[in-house]
Amino acid sequence: MVFSSSFITAQNTSEPTNFVFKKSMVASQNGISNLERKHDSLIDAMVNPNGKDSLMNKQLKELQMTDFLTQSPDTEIYVEVQNDSVWRYKKLKGEMIGDYLMILKNTGILNYYDRSKSINYDKYDLFAGNNVYEISEDRNDRKEIKGYDYFKLRLVKIDEESDLRNLIYEMYVTDQIDLPIHSVINLGKFLPKTFPMEIKISEEELPGMAEVYEIIEIE
Repeated sequence: MVFSSSFITAQNTSEPTNFVFKKSMVASQNGISNLERKHDSLIDAMVNPNGKDSLMNKQLKELQMTDFLTQSPDTEIYVEVQNDSVWRYKKLKGEMIGDYLMILKNTGILNYYDRSKSINYDKYDLFAGNNVYEISEDRNDRKEIKGYDYFKLRLVKIDEESDLRNLIYEMYVTDQIDLPIHSVINLGKFLPKTFPMEIKISEEELPGMAEVYEIIEIE
């Protein structure tokens, strides 16, 4: 199945109301090798004003991209449901980093708030890009997480221009909790009445490297 990212999010309320996810980078030895081989081409794709020998490219190539991605510290993602809104923020080693993100359950608008939750200083429409996704589900691939029943859902964001090709989301979702998928990550909801507890995000041309979200608390 193929879906546009203009798909409307579900509006139903649900329990529980508080979630904590651990976000981490995982890399196999093969993934690290793939990243090192693509290091120069990735940088050249980002900044290439006058070819490979530009000053900007030289400076970027001095950065330890592999170390940055593979040694990034784990962070915690907090998701709190308050009436018709869902709030999200991050912690690193017990300290909050950044500000709050908020989305109303029946919209695709991501709102940026300061730490007082009183100043809405920016907004972002999750569906503005009208991206195209392929979706597949495997209800035979199931697991139990925190007392809830989950099945496998796979989303592929089609991107023919990226050096790394398509972006792949592999998730275990439950239909026993109904919240926007983007209450955890900035992604639209494509399968009604589902919520993910495990999310793995990877690039098609960079196997062995992934960003992983795992539920650690729920109430």
